[in-house]
Amino acid sequence: MQRIVETPFAFLFPSKLQPAEVARKLERAMEDNSQLLGEGRRLAPDIYDIYVSMKDHQQMIPIEGTLKKDWKDHLVRYALQHHYTLRTDPLFRLHAMRDLRPGSARIETQLKERGGNGEEGAGATQAISPEQMAQLRQQLLPGQQLPGIDPVGRPAASASPAGGVPTQYAAQPQGQQAPVAPKAPALPNAWLTIRSPQTQQKVFRIEKAVVNIGRQLSNDIIVEDKRVSRYHAQIKYQSDGQFTIFDLGSTNGINVNGVPGFRQHLLRSGDRFTIGSYDFYYERR
Repeated sequence: MQRIVETPFAFLFPSKLQPAEVARKLERAMEDNSQLLGEGRRLAPDIYDIYVSMKDHQQMIPIEGTLKKDWKDHLVRYALQHHYTLRTDPLFRLHAMRDLRPGSARIETQLKERGGNGEEGAGATQAISPEQMAQLRQQLLPGQQLPGIDPVGRPAASASPAGGVPTQYAAQPQGQQAPVAPKAPALPNAWLTIRSPQTQQKVFRIEKAVVNIGRQLSNDIIVEDKRVSRYHAQIKYQSDGQFTIFDLGSTNGINVNGVPGFRQHLLRSGDRFTIGSYDFYYERR
């Protein structure tokens, strides 16, 4: 009933979108999209895509960080009050939509993927406290990760099931030497300059033989656009010393140098390609 009343009013009297109104819509999105776990418990979504008008988006971008922190604190309190289960802190992604009027907003939600069967697994009951994680991370070098621990502080799949030494750090039997990994080929100097309507221009240096691009958070380059597949494209270093971009079976393909529908393309310095609303400029030196 509230939506039936609000929608025509927003259409007739467009105004600046207030953060408090977005918070109320986030509450409703959490309620509408929570999943029943059993024994009366409900699992709340942890990713919230917020779609607003171009005008409201421009006004929110300068304070985007503050808004997202306030929305996170508000939604966590709301989940506690209503006994919803949150696997991790909510993640908010702000998008601009040309077909939305000022003062209106649309919320879409999803759950972060947890393994092949969507379950957290036994490690979820052995989470490290935030205080312990903070102390551990202070001891790390920049860019270093904790072995056997995922970003939320839970033992990763490669950790010992008994809580002991992670398998990749287990001692080798006496008389045997650990196998030596083959040396990775030296990659040429290559960069991607990334532009999008929602974010400032970024420069991404290609330092891996395989770079994944898509909407899923596990990608190397995350494209926050609903028209983009979760795993949309992949840039691979070939044996001939060149980089090639491959489409991973997406719906819309890749636009290369103004030509749409590419499924594979050998990248040359100066090439431009588009995925969703993101423009990429490939440069090699």
